[in-house]
Amino acid sequence: MKKHFTVQIMIFVSLLSVAAILNSCKKSDESSSSGSTSLTVTTNSVSVFGQRWATLSGTVNVNNQTAIIAFDYGTSASYGSSISADPDTLSDNKSTTVSAVISSLVPDKTYYYRVKAIISSDTTYGSEMTFTTKDSIKSTFIFNPNLKYGSVSDIDGNTYKTIEIGTQTWMAENLNVTKLNDGTPIPFITNATAWTELSTPAYCWYNYDSVSYGALYNWYVVDAASNGNRNVCPSGWHIPSNNELATLITFSGGEVEAGGKLKETGTTHWYSTNSYVTNETGFTAIPAGYRYYSGTFNNIRRYSYWWSSTTSSSLDAYCRNLYFDYNNAETGVSNKKSGLSIRCIKD
Repeated sequence: MKKHFTVQIMIFVSLLSVAAILNSCKKSDESSSSGSTSLTVTTNSVSVFGQRWATLSGTVNVNNQTAIIAFDYGTSASYGSSISADPDTLSDNKSTTVSAVISSLVPDKTYYYRVKAIISSDTTYGSEMTFTTKDSIKSTFIFNPNLKYGSVSDIDGNTYKTIEIGTQTWMAENLNVTKLNDGTPIPFITNATAWTELSTPAYCWYNYDSVSYGALYNWYVVDAASNGNRNVCPSGWHIPSNNELATLITFSGGEVEAGGKLKETGTTHWYSTNSYVTNETGFTAIPAGYRYYSGTFNNIRRYSYWWSSTTSSSLDAYCRNLYFDYNNAETGVSNKKSGLSIRCIKD
């Protein structure tokens, strides 16, 4: 009996050893750093992105614990930047998809990212993944070769051609900056519902990707720019008033004839052109279209719209419009929630 009992103990110990070995060989689907093993944190692949932005995504189950959710991202495996997820806090017991839109990225650049869940001092990470932004293929603008252009740069480092027209000096390209001059980022809004609910500064690109046409800004960016160092134009420049735009139109032949003297020639950007389109002012207007206040996009390659700093009511502000199929340069009014182009004028 004693010998048989000893054999049973040895078998039991052996089984425990095998179990321990098998358990040590289990491979977690997600990497973690001092994180709770009861959390499930999964980094999803990026499927929605452009030249300068991307939507990061992950799936998280916090198993009835309260966790702060965020993403790490950057151009190397050391990341360097972090952004809160939407939603940014979870406390239930179900798998939840979280996301975050990152912007001001560099075209044709590989970015590293991962989702993370933070409980007190413990952080659980999803696995590291990468994506590469789309290549920046900037269309060649057809400036007037008979005129002398200057240049100016914004806080993002974008450089624009400038041109003297009568007594004024204008940017000859649409603004493409993503922050105010005090360094405050302008939120990049892709969601249509979020766009229409805003009464604060925001920008986007037409269909989120037409970077060469310049950014589309709501009027609250213009309003912010009226406050000193919150200007969105390069230092020494400002968003034109309706009267300053009127001066440009008058010098260019008036509302009936100014369009052709202001438009870029050819069909690189414009849907079609006419013999009266000369760009003799050098203004080089291109048709960036607009974002309707409901969040939808319309009329790229057909229409140009530029904000003025002048309001027409509590809901609307004045703008100037050019159209592909006729020569007029009209005064218009647009809802402040709309996304229009900006051309800056020198102080």
